[in-house]
Amino acid sequence: MPLFRRRRAWGRIAVGRYRSSAVLAAVFAVIFDVACYPIVAPVIACALAGAVFDWPSWIDSIGPDLWLAFWASGAWLPHLPPMLAALALLFLVLFGYAVAKDAETAREVEGGIYGDSHIVRGVAELGRRNDFWDGNGTPGKAGLVLGATGEGYWFDSSVPHAMTCGKTGSGKTQLQNLETMHLLMAAGWNIVSTGKPEVLELTAGKAREMGYEVAVLDLTGYPGASRYDAAVRTARQVAVDLIPLGGEKNTYFPKAARNMLVACILVVCTADIPRRQKNLASVAALVERGTAGEDPKDPSAPLKDYIRGLGPTHPAFSPASDLLGDGGATTAGKNVVSTLKEALGIFSDGALRAITSESTVSIRDLIEKKTVLYIEMLDEGDPYSVVYTCFLNQWWQVAQRVCKEGGGRVPHETALVLDEIGNLNVRVACLPAIATLGRSMRLHEYLFVQNLKQLNAYNEPGDGGAGRDKLVGSIGTKVALSLSEPEDFKFFTALAGKRTVRSMGTSSQNGSGRSSSGTSYSETSVPLINEWEWQQRIPIRDGLIAIKGGENSKPGREGVFEFPLDYASRTPAGAFFGLGDEEAERRKRSAYYARAKASAQDEAYEVPEPWCPEFNVGDKTDDDDEIAPDDVFKADEENATFEDEWAAWDE
Repeated sequence: MPLFRRRRAWGRIAVGRYRSSAVLAAVFAVIFDVACYPIVAPVIACALAGAVFDWPSWIDSIGPDLWLAFWASGAWLPHLPPMLAALALLFLVLFGYAVAKDAETAREVEGGIYGDSHIVRGVAELGRRNDFWDGNGTPGKAGLVLGATGEGYWFDSSVPHAMTCGKTGSGKTQLQNLETMHLLMAAGWNIVSTGKPEVLELTAGKAREMGYEVAVLDLTGYPGASRYDAAVRTARQVAVDLIPLGGEKNTYFPKAARNMLVACILVVCTADIPRRQKNLASVAALVERGTAGEDPKDPSAPLKDYIRGLGPTHPAFSPASDLLGDGGATTAGKNVVSTLKEALGIFSDGALRAITSESTVSIRDLIEKKTVLYIEMLDEGDPYSVVYTCFLNQWWQVAQRVCKEGGGRVPHETALVLDEIGNLNVRVACLPAIATLGRSMRLHEYLFVQNLKQLNAYNEPGDGGAGRDKLVGSIGTKVALSLSEPEDFKFFTALAGKRTVRSMGTSSQNGSGRSSSGTSYSETSVPLINEWEWQQRIPIRDGLIAIKGGENSKPGREGVFEFPLDYASRTPAGAFFGLGDEEAERRKRSAYYARAKASAQDEAYEVPEPWCPEFNVGDKTDDDDEIAPDDVFKADEENATFEDEWAAWDE
């Protein structure tokens, strides 16, 4: 992009630093021009005409009537060009003088020994230390959009991962997310996007036009959304996701409940039943009915006897050891069962059963084909969100296998644009792993959180916040869009660094018959951005602050940057996605929803009933067709589990 076009985009930032000086210079230039030009007008007119100037008559004409006659009679009209030239010259002289005086009295010390951090705003420097795309053609590189104007996007392709911190209502979707989706689609990347339905409804139509396969995961009943069965993959990881550790001192109950859940998942996955019944609804039914025995001393006896009947060679037998040893016969055992039932309770809900009964989307296809996956996030703390946690972790497991098959890389450069990811309110195990290993695999994660507290789930009990710090530390670009929490103020102020300033002191001394005075200077360090300043920043007016560390950035691209922002409709994303004002986008979203609803009406789906064996404790020969085979490999190809993946998660 030509440099002069970028200069126009950055004009408001360049002038912003000296706005008051520029205004004062302009005001005084106008005053001087209006007051002085009538006096020198005859001199200029004679000089331009080449005539001899009558100096005595000119001196006699100077008086109050001179100004009135010049401005009221219209005599100034022929003088308009030289008058404007004089005005411009006066402005430049006065503005230059103000800037020079400001530099003399500036407290900031360039290259100070106590800190030399500074905010990069200059056009040439920003262009040199970032990538830029004007929105035309196919970009050779891509990344998280850091700055956006009508002229294009600024981003840094050398940094694989980024995090944006912006409070609710700060405009993450309109100021960064939609522009990033445009850049990634234009570059041909695969995308996993989480967040609001707004992103789906504004961008999915264009994605299909570009040849992307579009998939939607939504637990609130969005028309045409894909179904996803979390039970068919890594049993151990599903158990960890459904029963997270919550910081309790005694972790026996959740860990024992995890083992019990693993055993029940394996019972269902290896059962000789239709594939569409191998889901977590069947696991929930197995636990619910298998732990409701008639013996009040051991209500879990039906489930325990059933698993014992499978034999010690069955993969469910080993993780069920805690269950078989107690499993409800004691108070501790009943607490374990209660923990498991609470975790599985959501899968007994009819609405969730319809969505998680079986998968209509293949995770491998999402990685190997050209796809965009939209995941519609729920409110923070919603218990259904655990399904998304399961999906993201299983997506990562499949991605690793695809990488091994493809020489260490996925077929398509892939970005996880994870807006509202903090709403999950649990530790998503794959995110720290992707931040550490993703670069070489061509995987990128861009996290959008409301505040840093949403990442506290990554801490372990007693680690002093080390878990969150490790995740954030592995992310090269940290973006402050709009902060609201004191903890966030402190974090970004420390991250931005310090600058050196000079302070001046004066002293005077009076003695008998004489006096003296002196001036002294001292230097000290102050924060580059004070904590109180974050609260006063408005993204659409002030832009965002992006901080790139040297440890994760290309040499020479580290530093503190201030980028301008604009609404997506006024950037290249507007024409690309067909965006408009608020009302136009509302109509576009409504039309997309109507099309999705009309298309989904033709897709009748019958939710399968959960499978559960008949628990006939006294007669183990009954209902042989409902008992899982001792040898899991006896199941036919249609009903067999996908792969024996859970062994990788043995603790």
